[in-house]
Amino acid sequence: MRAVLPVLPVLPLWPLAVACGASEEAATVTLPVATAAGAFEPVTTDLGHVLTITRLRAAIADLELTIEGEMHDAVAGGAIFHPGHSAGGDVTGEMPGDFILDWDGQGAPLGEATLIVGDYQGANWTWRTTTEADGLAADDPLLGHTFHVEGVAAQGGVDRPFDAVLDIEAATQLVGAVFELTVTETSTDTLVIELLPTDPSEGDTAFDGVDFAALPVDDDGVARIRPGDTAANVLRRAIQTHDHYAIESQEN
Repeated sequence: MRAVLPVLPVLPLWPLAVACGASEEAATVTLPVATAAGAFEPVTTDLGHVLTITRLRAAIADLELTIEGEMHDAVAGGAIFHPGHSAGGDVTGEMPGDFILDWDGQGAPLGEATLIVGDYQGANWTWRTTTEADGLAADDPLLGHTFHVEGVAAQGGVDRPFDAVLDIEAATQLVGAVFELTVTETSTDTLVIELLPTDPSEGDTAFDGVDFAALPVDDDGVARIRPGDTAANVLRRAIQTHDHYAIESQEN
């Protein structure tokens, strides 16, 4: 007689691994961005000129805000440099587009940046050349250039007004301006872009190496610095670096 085998119940197969829950998008906030208001304090250059900026404009594109960058205060060759600066971090905030930073003492809104919540440490942007799309007047000195700087350099009791136009090579990026802020889902701060004529870490100014007393002046008594001039080459090398810029938060 044939043996009857028992019938085993069919059991469902369980997954070999527990499925992950549906991923959630990172929380973001939108914060206004503006240039800083207020007059610049006079600074003294390495050549002894007491320099006061009355207005500075610069053309930039694509503001980026970063977290977890490499801190610039790391020891290099036995020296500590640029404490508070951070570069090479992950971009988790941005305000794409073309903008003109205008430090005229009044401050001006630029737009809105979108940021993922987190601890921010740095900021980047790209220098650019202005075009007719920026809405500048046909005779505006900034049109077709990157920087326009107006100010007065004083030395030995003589005030020398100056007017500088500078070009920065296309696609040159500024990386690692100071931006230290913990952004949460309830943040409402305005991000204020500041120009720092004096590097707060090293004490050098953006105008070191320029002998304003030696510059030729126009009939109106203004010394004009233009692209290709020796003074323009000296000035643009310093003024395009992250040493002279920071973003501060301002409560609304």
